[in-house]
Amino acid sequence: MPKPIPSRLSRAAVAGAAVAGALAVSVPAPAYAEDTANLVVNGDFEQVGADGSITGWPQNETRASGRATIVDGAGPDGSRALALDLGDAADKAAIGQDVPIPDTGAFRAYRITFDERAVGLDGYGGDLWARNFGHDAIVGRITGDTGWRKASAVVLARPGAPAINLLLALEYTTGRLLVDNVTVERIEGNAVGANVQPTGAVQLTWHFGALAETPASYEVHRSSDADFRPGRRTLIREVPAAWTAEDGSARPGTRYAYKVVALAADGTALATTDAETVTTPSRFLDEQRTDVLTATGTDGGARLAWRLKAGTKGPVKVYAGGPEVADGKLGKARKVATDGAHGTTGGLTLRSKDLRGATGFAITGQHGEVLATATLASLKHPRMGVTGSKLTAIRAAIQQPGTPKSTYDSLVSKVATGLPAYNYRAGEAQAAWAHDAALLYQVTQDPAHARTAYDAVIESGRTLPFINGTAHAGASPLETANAAAPLATAYDWAYPGWTEQQRAEAQKVLQRVAAYLEVAYHPNFALPAKQSNWTAVVRGAELVLRLAVRGDGPFDLQEDRLPQLVDEVGRHLDTAYSDNGWDQEGTDYFSYGLGVGALGITGSVDAGIGALKEKWQRPQFAGLIMHSISAQADRSRLQWGVGYGSGSVPIPGFVFTQVPADQRAAWLWQYEKTVGGGGGTYGLLNYPYGTTPQDPDEGPRAVRAAILDDHVGSFLFRSRYQDKDDVLVGLQNRNEHHIGWNGSDTFGLSVIGQDAVWARQPGKDYGKPELFSKPLVDGKVEPAVGKGRTLESRAYEGQGGGFVSLDGSGNYQLDRARRDIAVDLRPVGGADSVIAVHDAFADDTSHTYAWQLSPEAGTTITFGETESGAKTFLFKRGDGWLKGWILDPEGAELSVEKGAFKVVRTGTEADFRVVLAVGKGAPSTATAEGGTLTLGGTTYDLDGLGGFRPAGG
Repeated sequence: MPKPIPSRLSRAAVAGAAVAGALAVSVPAPAYAEDTANLVVNGDFEQVGADGSITGWPQNETRASGRATIVDGAGPDGSRALALDLGDAADKAAIGQDVPIPDTGAFRAYRITFDERAVGLDGYGGDLWARNFGHDAIVGRITGDTGWRKASAVVLARPGAPAINLLLALEYTTGRLLVDNVTVERIEGNAVGANVQPTGAVQLTWHFGALAETPASYEVHRSSDADFRPGRRTLIREVPAAWTAEDGSARPGTRYAYKVVALAADGTALATTDAETVTTPSRFLDEQRTDVLTATGTDGGARLAWRLKAGTKGPVKVYAGGPEVADGKLGKARKVATDGAHGTTGGLTLRSKDLRGATGFAITGQHGEVLATATLASLKHPRMGVTGSKLTAIRAAIQQPGTPKSTYDSLVSKVATGLPAYNYRAGEAQAAWAHDAALLYQVTQDPAHARTAYDAVIESGRTLPFINGTAHAGASPLETANAAAPLATAYDWAYPGWTEQQRAEAQKVLQRVAAYLEVAYHPNFALPAKQSNWTAVVRGAELVLRLAVRGDGPFDLQEDRLPQLVDEVGRHLDTAYSDNGWDQEGTDYFSYGLGVGALGITGSVDAGIGALKEKWQRPQFAGLIMHSISAQADRSRLQWGVGYGSGSVPIPGFVFTQVPADQRAAWLWQYEKTVGGGGGTYGLLNYPYGTTPQDPDEGPRAVRAAILDDHVGSFLFRSRYQDKDDVLVGLQNRNEHHIGWNGSDTFGLSVIGQDAVWARQPGKDYGKPELFSKPLVDGKVEPAVGKGRTLESRAYEGQGGGFVSLDGSGNYQLDRARRDIAVDLRPVGGADSVIAVHDAFADDTSHTYAWQLSPEAGTTITFGETESGAKTFLFKRGDGWLKGWILDPEGAELSVEKGAFKVVRTGTEADFRVVLAVGKGAPSTATAEGGTLTLGGTTYDLDGLGGFRPAGG
């Protein structure tokens, strides 16, 4: 039986926190000389104003529990030091200053250094942000308890940048960060900076200011001797035409010296940087939260590698067998190894005789539980998305009229039009063009498409902002990731149609992109929760890139990096989306995040990695989209977060890969109506060939009944799936909140029907209160989010409506803010649907409460008529209408302001009892009595909506 061996690129990450250390002033100072050309004012923090202000650091982003103070004797040499203290992870302690820089019309390089020490920091920890000069750099991320250490990085200021903004920050953590001796110096020659992460990764940045020609590539060398001479034994990696890379193979508690050698195209050494010396943390922070196993075919054998959750205790056992083993069924599996030596990481190479035809693999924990599974993957291209059976189905389908042919014809036209058809940023546009052309190559086997894909890949590499002649100028990780994902798929799909030379040149482009993404850093995807779309885009794009290139040319099997990326994307799936698919950022960012991230998710499944299969299936994205996207020509949609009121259907092609089997036919019906031939490459690849669309109104209950998401406070209702007269209603309460885009959604209402948007939300135009359909207090939205509660919810039988009771007092920060609402989506009394709302507010001080509805522009609004004691208002658009009845109207002021209808009450209490009906033709009439309203034969008691039980629809 073969013995396990470590994976080739293991970082030897060790679980556990850093060794605790008390704050002391006797820690030896770092061994480096004081910079005499420092551009920072009061970087040693020796100057303090009489009022305690910190001279030279005027910018203050400190809030709530955050504190920024100077502490005598706390520095590494016994001098003064800055202390940033934070008692609540939701707060912030930060000070900053601008370092003016001259504009010479060219890039200028600067080295940032400072001393730092962590005292009881957890979570994200502290760092220095260098901002607003071309690309944001985050230097010196630190956590735990440490001694004093030096942080260092090289940054480039773009032409025209007036200053480097330095911000010393402590956020998303609690504890203390000590900082001293902050320097920014101009680099005239050749230099490398080394930025050590708590995980043990060393992020390297360099600049060669003394070279007349641009190097073709760079070699990264490492030694324990600062005076070393770079050579074959010190080389750890080579990166073409980049300016940054990561050393992921450093060991804990080790002193390293780094040098970078610039090479000409013929391999001649042009220059070498001075050495930069760092010491890694004595123990590395292990952030892995997902068990990941990979299995890769190798010349008749197999290479297995795993990384397990931080803190996993051995021994672990490895099993092999048929495909059922990859589903966690080990009844007939063979144990091929026991590993108790490598902690959370390990690897195993099986020869052909050991493999014995196995295709499924699993790794179990010390109690026999299955931790991770994998299916044997081939490195033959194409690897992701494209299979022989899919190509056969596509080739047959495009021979006859239908959605697949329309999708294919659209792709052909777009690729033939070329770059003008791709309205994206430089680099991204070429990557998207390459992606589409590469799929056409797979379908047609026409070498012209492979050539187009190659040319576009190379042009994308040339024009990406962080690579080209305006390099480093504002290229955020998001922008690079936007190009990385389609570049990766273009490479994978067009690879068989390229020469070896073309493959090598394309690999250089992907090497540069990978080097940038591996050091890309931002709090939005660094935080443990991983909820922001930054995680889906940046980590998802790198995941698909690593899957596309692993084992090719200069790329190894990526056995260290892949598990980290799978873990982060998996945690994003776990935390950003509810079981019903809701995420706080709204449909546009839902579409953007997963439009990139889903490539990595499905790509990992295609690569046989089992870690994300169930995570991807959990959120019910199809149901969410079906309930929120109308059949109107403009695809009007229900709004929450910063989602806009119309736009494309989110990730339609990817939904086919995860919609439950019993809903697939209904989803296809909706897809045909709302997407049609506009599904692009994934609409063609993932189209369910052989499935007959099913009218959702005749489909399973899950696509007909209301979506009641009590946990997050999101409720979606739809009357039917037929045409532009369908009625869609959305209610929000913002019971949950995380970092990233979010909206003021408490008691938010969206209503679509009769080819009109009767109630909208502002999207990103949240500075315009007239665009909200919700109650406003003193003319403002609620001051808090994430503190709402769902009191009760239930769906009505036989229709798509339901009842919801919500508590919004925590968000509005009032003594009372309650909404009871009945959404009755039956035809009632001449109306297509009825919504009855009772909102009740109370506080110990008087407020002005405005109950507001904002219809789409062009809607005619009239109000003020009395009908059976109720005040009415009427919205009209085309032959559609929304009519409202305000019960108990005494003391309420009605008005229209900037297109929004308002019902205003003032006092310590305010109740709004409103019934809304929507329809076409002649508006309905009703009878009101006190707090009840009767429409046709149905009575709505606004003080007892919880007891309303409509007849079956």
